[in-house]
Amino acid sequence: MEIVVHTHIGKKRTSNQDYADYFVSPGKQALLILCDGVGGNLAGDVASKKTTEFIGQHFLTLKDPLDLVQMKDWLQVIMSQVNQYISLEAQNNEDQHGMGTTLVLATQVEDQLLVAHVGDSRAYAYNNQGQLIRLTDDHSLVNELIRSGQITPEEGINHPRRNVVTQSIGQPVDLKTEVNNFSVEDLRLLLLCSDGLNTMVSDEEIQAIIHSTIDLSDLDYLADRLIEAANEAGGLDNITLILAKEFRISGEEECHD
Repeated sequence: MEIVVHTHIGKKRTSNQDYADYFVSPGKQALLILCDGVGGNLAGDVASKKTTEFIGQHFLTLKDPLDLVQMKDWLQVIMSQVNQYISLEAQNNEDQHGMGTTLVLATQVEDQLLVAHVGDSRAYAYNNQGQLIRLTDDHSLVNELIRSGQITPEEGINHPRRNVVTQSIGQPVDLKTEVNNFSVEDLRLLLLCSDGLNTMVSDEEIQAIIHSTIDLSDLDYLADRLIEAANEAGGLDNITLILAKEFRISGEEECHD
C-alpha cells in the first residue's frame, strides 16, 4: 500500500488543529488516522495529536495480524478508550478544558477495507469506474437536520451551524461508534480528509481532480492539487488529507510513503 499524508493551515486560520499519520504494526497491517480538533481554540490541536498518537501507539503493540472480526472489535475498543483518555485529559488540565476532536481511520484486512469515524471528517473511495463514493456519514447537526427533512442538502452548505458536530472524541458520554467494511476489489484510491477540504471543494470537484491525474502515479501531486483547490475556494479551515492506493490482497503487504 502506498500512503501519503498532507496538511495545510488554510488561508484564514492562525493555527493548524488537524493531525494525521499512519502506522504499520509488526503484523504488517497499516492504520490510517486523521483528526480535526473541535471547540474553537480550546486545545483542539492537542486533542487531535494526542488521539492520533494514542491509537497509533496501541496499534504498534499488535504483534500478529488481526482478522476482520478481531480488527472490528479492536477498533470499537480503542475508540472508546481514546474517548475516555481525551475526556480525562480535558478535565485534569485547565488549559485543555473542553477540547475534543473528530476522528476517521481506515485499515485493510484481507480483501476488506475497515473504516471507522466520529464527527465530520470523511472517508472516500475512488473506484475503477472513476466514481468517488463517500464511505462515512457525518455526525453533524446539519446532517441530522437534512435527514429529518428540516433543511435541504443545498441549505446545509451555508447553514450558520454547519461546523457543529454531534459526536467527538473527548465527549464525557459514551460514543456511538461506527465501524464499516467495504471490499477493496474495485478500489483504486482511498481518501481521508478533514472538512477543510470537502466544505470548500464539492464531491464532484474532488472526483474531477482525481480523474484528471489519469493514472494516479503521483499521490503527492494529487494531494497538492486537492489542497490548492480548497485554498482557491477560500481556504476557510485547515486542510488535511491522507491518500492511499495499491490495496494488495495477500498475507503480507508492503507499506511505504
